Amino acid sequence: MLLSISTHAQDEQQYVTDILHVPLRSGEGNEYRIINKGIRSGTPLTILEAGSSEEWVKVRTPQGVEGWIRSQYLQENETASRVAAKMESQLKRANEENARLQQEVSNLKKQAQTLQQTSDSAQSAEREMAEELQNIKTLSAGAIDLEKRYTELLERQQLLQTQNDVLIAENENIKGDTSVKFMLYGAGLIIIGILTALIVPALTVKKRHSEWR
Repeated sequence: MLLSISTHAQDEQQYVTDILHVPLRSGEGNEYRIINKGIRSGTPLTILEAGSSEEWVKVRTPQGVEGWIRSQYLQENETASRVAAKMESQLKRANEENARLQQEVSNLKKQAQTLQQTSDSAQSAEREMAEELQNIKTLSAGAIDLEKRYTELLERQQLLQTQNDVLIAENENIKGDTSVKFMLYGAGLIIIGILTALIVPALTVKKRHSEWR
């Protein structure tokens, strides 16, 4: 595509068309020596000035080399190969970013799984602790009942022991009373025996005296 160079401002940037290499000359004409014969297609060039005709344009390369090039080799838009290269580079970066994001998502999923496992473990531990606490409460209630029962049995045993002591004391008293009675009975019998021994002979002697008279 031919350009009307004179209508463009100086220092405008244009691109070498899709031609493999374009020569850069020291003047506006093929008779001038070639300064750089290896300007590749897609290379951005800064427009410095238009030539005396529309066929030539003075430009500056990205390396700072100034020279003249045919205007037919320039275009305002980037070349298809350069656009394709940019798109390929962007696609590569997008793929790399996508891979990075996928890896990040995978890591986040792993972290979520780990957190879920930790949460499940915590819930399981909480349930076990709740069951253990309930068991402790049950055992504590049983222990309280056992202690109450033990106290009741102890009080009853003490009461029975007291009653037993009273019965033993009463039994001892009864035994003592019986012994005293037996002693009194024995003493009475002894006294009766003595009196009998004394009275009977006396009565016998008195009877004999009466007979003598």
